[in-house]
Amino acid sequence: MEVFMRNVLPRLTDRSLETQLQPLMERLHITDYMVEKAKGKHIGNITFRHKADGVRFLQHHREITILGSRVVCQESKRAVNELTLRAIEHKASQRIQNETVPQETVKTLAATELSCGYYTFNDKRLTFTAEWTANESCQLKFTKRNLLVRLTGRDVQLRMPFQSIIELVWWHDGTVAVTLSWAPTILAPKSTGNDDITTRFSMFTIRQQTPERMRQVAIDQNHQRIVATCLVYYFKVPNAITRHANSDFQSEISRMSSRQLFPVTRYHLGFEHARQVRFSDAAATLQSELAEYNRGDSLPFDLLFLLHALLANGYLHPATISALASRLVSRFAAAKKAESQQPPVSVDAFKKLFDWIDWPSPEGDPGMFEVDGIMEYLEQAEQLVRQSRAVKENQFDETPNRARIFRAVVTPTRVMFHGPELEPMNRILRKFPDHSYFIRAQFCDENGQDLFFNNTVSLDSIYERFKAVLVSGVMVAGRVYKLLGFSHSSLRAHSAWLSASFVHQGQLHIPEYIVTGLGDFEKIKSPARRAARIGQAFSETPYAVDLDENAIEVREIPDIERNGRVFTDGSGKISPGAAKAIYNVIPKSKGCPTCFQIRWAGAKGMLAVDPRLVGNLICIRPSMIKFPSNDKQLEICDMGSKPIPMVLNRPLIKIMEDMGAPREWFLELQSREVRRLQGLTASVYNTASFLRAQRIGESIQLHKFLRQTEAMGLDYRQDGFLRGAVEAILLQELRLLKHKSRIPVRKGMTLFGVPDETGYLKEGQVYVTFDKGDRHSEPPGSGPVIVTRSPAMHPGDVRVAYNTIPPNEHPLVHYRNCIVFSTWGSRDLPSQLAGGDLDGDTFHIIWDPELVGRVKTFSPANYPRVEPLELNRPVTSSDLATFFFDFMRQDCLGRISTRHMILADQRPAGTLHADCIKLAELHSSAVDFSKTGRPVSVRDLPRSEKWRPDFLAPGPQITIHNKSDVEVLNQHVAPQNDEDDEDNDEGPRYQYYRSPKLLGQLYRAVDENKIWAEDIKMAIRAGSASFWDQLLDAIHQRVSAIGPVEWQHRSAEAHRIRYAYEEDIHGTMIDGADHPHQPLRELEVFVGFIMNKSGVQTHRQRDRSVKLKDEFERITTYIAREMRNPASVSGYTSELDALELCLACLHVACQKKEEDRDLRPRHRSSAHNLESFKIVAAATLLRELTALERGTVSGAGQAYAYGGGGRPSK
Repeated sequence: MEVFMRNVLPRLTDRSLETQLQPLMERLHITDYMVEKAKGKHIGNITFRHKADGVRFLQHHREITILGSRVVCQESKRAVNELTLRAIEHKASQRIQNETVPQETVKTLAATELSCGYYTFNDKRLTFTAEWTANESCQLKFTKRNLLVRLTGRDVQLRMPFQSIIELVWWHDGTVAVTLSWAPTILAPKSTGNDDITTRFSMFTIRQQTPERMRQVAIDQNHQRIVATCLVYYFKVPNAITRHANSDFQSEISRMSSRQLFPVTRYHLGFEHARQVRFSDAAATLQSELAEYNRGDSLPFDLLFLLHALLANGYLHPATISALASRLVSRFAAAKKAESQQPPVSVDAFKKLFDWIDWPSPEGDPGMFEVDGIMEYLEQAEQLVRQSRAVKENQFDETPNRARIFRAVVTPTRVMFHGPELEPMNRILRKFPDHSYFIRAQFCDENGQDLFFNNTVSLDSIYERFKAVLVSGVMVAGRVYKLLGFSHSSLRAHSAWLSASFVHQGQLHIPEYIVTGLGDFEKIKSPARRAARIGQAFSETPYAVDLDENAIEVREIPDIERNGRVFTDGSGKISPGAAKAIYNVIPKSKGCPTCFQIRWAGAKGMLAVDPRLVGNLICIRPSMIKFPSNDKQLEICDMGSKPIPMVLNRPLIKIMEDMGAPREWFLELQSREVRRLQGLTASVYNTASFLRAQRIGESIQLHKFLRQTEAMGLDYRQDGFLRGAVEAILLQELRLLKHKSRIPVRKGMTLFGVPDETGYLKEGQVYVTFDKGDRHSEPPGSGPVIVTRSPAMHPGDVRVAYNTIPPNEHPLVHYRNCIVFSTWGSRDLPSQLAGGDLDGDTFHIIWDPELVGRVKTFSPANYPRVEPLELNRPVTSSDLATFFFDFMRQDCLGRISTRHMILADQRPAGTLHADCIKLAELHSSAVDFSKTGRPVSVRDLPRSEKWRPDFLAPGPQITIHNKSDVEVLNQHVAPQNDEDDEDNDEGPRYQYYRSPKLLGQLYRAVDENKIWAEDIKMAIRAGSASFWDQLLDAIHQRVSAIGPVEWQHRSAEAHRIRYAYEEDIHGTMIDGADHPHQPLRELEVFVGFIMNKSGVQTHRQRDRSVKLKDEFERITTYIAREMRNPASVSGYTSELDALELCLACLHVACQKKEEDRDLRPRHRSSAHNLESFKIVAAATLLRELTALERGTVSGAGQAYAYGGGGRPSK
C-alpha cells in the first residue's frame, strides 16, 4: 500500500523525512516501509510492505505536523511500484539475517574557536602554532566515518574522514587537536552567480538538478595560503560544556577512543599564535632559495626536488628545510673541493627521510624535526645505502626498459611530490636521457582516489584549479613543469606527463618543441584527436628495437578493404628475420611470440609474423599510420607470449542470458569454481597448485616451497604471514566471483586478434590457436565457437563463428596465442564485436558445446562514424589542457555501464529493450569521447529509479589486522556516501531488491561469509612450536648430511641483503598506494594485488596491481640471485658458498632487528618489522639445498657436481 503526502517542506529529503516519521512508525510497530521524497518538492509518499500497516498508519495520522508544516496524508491512487516492494522485502530479509548492531548516540559539540596550523616542540613539549583562526561558533560531530565541523556563521562544513586522522589530542579544558594526513573536504553554499562553468556543466547533470553546495579549496583566502601544508586543526570547546565528568565532551572523546579508529591521546598541548614570519612567507622564501641553488648548481636537482617535497608534503617547517638545505650545500661544496667521487648524501639516502620523519606527536622525538638530528640520520642512511649498493647491483638504476621518474599528485588543495620511481620506458623518455625534466602527474581527490561525481555538489572550483595546474604548470626549485601529453590509458586514469624546459644537444626544448619533434600534427585540428596521436608517444613500451642498427626495412602495403570496411584495420606483418631482433630484447621467458602490439613513428597496431616474408622486413598498412613521423625505433607494448584464461563478466552474462543461454550452464560453472575455492585449503598440494596457477611468488617458486615444507612435516599455516597471504588470495577470488561474476570458463580463452593474410579462412570462419602448456585445455577443434569482446553492451556484440583448422603445412599453423579472423565477407567480424579492430584488441572465445549450440544471435550494432570536434585554428597546449579537464568532468562511461545493468535487469526484454539499446549506443559514444572530443550528455540516459538489483549491493568490509590477519567484517561499505552522516543527502540513497534474473541467482548462490568462515579462514593449532624454529631445525638436519657448513661469517652480507630487500619492498608499498601517507601492506605487495576495503578494486588499483606483481617478482629475482651467487670470502670459491649465504640470510631473517625493539609508537609507516624476507630466504635456501642434494645423490665425479668443481670468484 502507498500513502501520498502533501505540504511536505521542500528542503526535506527522503532521509530527513524518514527521520521525522520514524518515531511514529515505532509507536505503531511498523518496520517494513519505504519513504520517497525528492528534495525541492512539497510532496512525498510512503510505501508499506503490508497493507494493514498502511491502513493503521492512516487511522492514526491523517494529518501530521513535521517541522512546523501541517502534512496531509491519504491513500495513493496509483498502484504500488513492484520494484519498491522488492526493495522493502530485500531490506527486511537483510535485517533478519544480520545481527542487530546497537546504534550509538552521536552528540554535537559546540566550539568557540577553530584554528589551523602546525606542531612544534618547545622545550620538548608539543605545541600547536595557529596560522589561521576563526573566532566564531562552530559545531563538531563524530559520525560513523567522519569528523564533521560546521562553521555556523558561514554555513561552511569541513569533512575529515577518520581514515585521514593520524591522531586526536585532547585535554580536560576542552581543547581538541587533530592531525590529518590530507586536507579536509570543504563544502560551502553554492553561489548564485551566473558563472560560465556552471552553465557549461548544467547540460551534463543528471535530471538537471542544480548543485546546492560547492566544493572549496579553502575556507577563505587566508586559509588558502596554508591549507596545503598545515594539517593540524585545533578546536576549543567551552568550559561550561567540559567541566562535568560525564559531559557530552567527555563521552564523545571516550566513545571515539573505544572505537579505536585512530589514536586518542590525553595531553596538555602548548599553544602559540603565528610567528612573526608567517608560514606562507617562509615557504615562499624557501622556494626562492631552492631555485637559486638550482641556478648555481649548488645541489643536485634530485635533492632539490626532495627538499621541495618535504615542504609540499607537510613534513617540516620551511625554516627547518631552509637550514637543512644550507647545511647540504656546505657539505657538497666541501666534497667538490676535496674532489670526492661520491656525493655526501645520495638521493636514495635522502628518500629515507620520508619514512624516518614521523608525524609530530606527544610521544614523538623532537630530534626528527631539528637539523642536527636530520643530518645525523642522513649520515647513517648514506652508510647503509653504500653498503647495500653492492647487493642491488644497479637494480634501481635506469635501464633500457625502465626510467627513474618523479611523481606529482595534484589534489583539490595541494600538489604533493614523490619518487623517483621506476617507470616503464616510452618514446619521450628514450629520446631525452635526463629524466629529471619529466614528471608524471596524477589528478585526484585528497585521498588519492577519483573525484566522486555528485549532482548536488559543484566541483567547478576544483576542476578550475586542476586546469590552472595543467596550463600554468608546477614549480619545483625554479623549474616550471607544464603539460606535455597523455596516453589514452593515462587520460582515463586522470594522469598526464609534465615537462620543464631544458637544453638537449645544444637546443632548447620546451613542451611544445618536444611534441613537434614527435611528428607532424599541424593538420589535426581536433584537440581530442591531437591528444590521442601525441599520446602514442606516451604508451608504455618496455622493449624497443632500432631499425637501422638491425637493418630492418619498413614497407607500406595496402589494407584489405571491402564494402567500405577495412578487414586489416590496425594490423601489419613482420618477417621471421625481423622478429628475431625483437626476440633478442624481450625476456627469454616470453618465448618466441608471433604477434606484437607496437608503436613505430606515427603508426600503432599489431604485427603478426608471416613466415612467407624473407629478409628483415616490416609491412605497415595505412590504417596503422596516424601521423607522419621519422622515428626509427620499433617499440613493443605487448605481445602474445601466452594465452589469457577467459572469465565471464556481468554485462556478458546478461547478454548471453537474453540470447537464450541455459542458466544451468552458468550456475554449474560458478558452482564448480566455488567447490574449487573451498577445496584449496584442504591440502597443501591444492594450495600450491593454486598459487602456481595464479603466478604468486613465481620467482621464488613459492608453490614448491609449500610442498617441500609439507614433505618435511611442517605446516605453513602456523606462520601468520604465509597463512594470511593464502587467505587474502582466496578471498579476493571469492569476492570477484560473487560481486563481479568473474567466472572462469574452462573451454574459453582470451587472445589477441590478427587478420588472415593468406585468404584461407572464408567468411564467418576463425582460427583459434594457443599454447596449451600444462595449465590449459586443448584448443578447440573444427566447429562453432562464440566470439565476443569486452565491454559488450549490445545483444549483437556476441557472435558465433566457425573455427577452422588449416592444414599442417599452411602458414597459419605458425601462429600462436591469437585468434585469426577471415578477411572475406561483407563486414569484418572484429567490428561487429563492440566496435573492435585489430590494433591490439583482445577477444573472448568459448567453445563449450553445451553453450554454443543453444544460443541465438542478434544483428550487430552499426553505429555511424562520429567525426571529431574540430577548431577553426591550430590546436594549442591550452586546448589540450582544456580537453583533459573536460574529459575528467564529463566522462560518464561508468554511469552508463551501471545504468545499463540496472535497466537490463528491470526491463522484461533485458538488453533487447529500447532503453538498453540506446545505452549501448551511448556507451559506444562515451568510449570514443577520448578520440572525438564529443561527450555524452547524461540527460540522454534513459531514466532509472533509485532501486537497484541486489547484485550491485556493496559487500562486507575487508580489513587486515597485525599486517597479515585478514578479516571479513559484518559491515558493508557504503557506495561513496555515508548514510549516518549529517548533511549526507548529497549522494544517492540506493535501495536494493532481490533480482530474479540470472545475475541475481549467481550473486545469491555464493555465500561469502559462510565460505570464508568454513573453508578459507584457517584454524591455528594452539601451543605449537614456531614454524620457523621447526624449519631451521629441519634444514640443519639436511645440511648436516652434506657436511659441516659454517654461515656465521656471512652474517654481515646477509644483513645487507635483508636491508636491500626490505627497503625496496617498503618503497613499493609507498609507490603502489592510492595515497603515499597510507602505504600498502606488505601482504599486498607479496601477493601482488591491492585489497580494496569493499573487496572490488578501482580501475587504478587494478592497473597498479599488475605493476605490483611485476615489481615484487623483479625484487625477489635479484635478491635470490644475490643469495645464490655470493662473493668469495677466502679468495677461492666453494660449492658451499651459496648455501652458507642462504643459511645466513634465513638466520638473519628470523632475528629481531635492533630498531624493531624501539617501543616508541609510530604514526607513519616504516620498513621495520617486515616479514616476507624470511619466506624469500627460506625458499631460496631450499632450492640451493635441493640442488646440492641432487648433485650428491647423482653420483657425479665430484662431491658437489652441479657446479663442476668451482666457480671463478667475483
